[in-house]
Amino acid sequence: MNYRSRLTLQCINIFVIFCLSTSCLAVGAKRFSYAHASVVTSAGVQIDVEVADTPEKRHLGLSFRKELKPKKGMLFIFERRQMHSFWMKDMFIPIDIIWLDNHRIAHIEHSVPPPVDGESPITLNPEQEVNFVLELAAGQAESLNLKVGQKVKYIF
Repeated sequence: MNYRSRLTLQCINIFVIFCLSTSCLAVGAKRFSYAHASVVTSAGVQIDVEVADTPEKRHLGLSFRKELKPKKGMLFIFERRQMHSFWMKDMFIPIDIIWLDNHRIAHIEHSVPPPVDGESPITLNPEQEVNFVLELAAGQAESLNLKVGQKVKYIF
């Protein structure tokens, strides 16, 4: 093998390694290190949550998750009280979405299904401005007897 052939082969190898490493970075970029906290219901039930406290974490949310165990969820923290809309983009599991105004449950959407292939995901809106949103596995809001107006506590 002459010098030119070896140089070409090395360039090809470097290109392949570059492509593989950048694709791994792109996949890894969607993985975050989440802080963990607890949401405690008015009945004293503790729900362990991952905290989505940056725009990137809130955008990803529970997308691509295959399961969500009972009494586990994700707590979205917003800097300002607003009408924070949610949608089921890239979701594989149905969930309950609970909008919270500080420590009070403001609105609940029960058993929101993921979009069917080819359909656009629906957008869900609270009935008032909120600054927290809790997502749980479908049926958990009912199982935990969560109701609009109830208070919750946060343990960070």
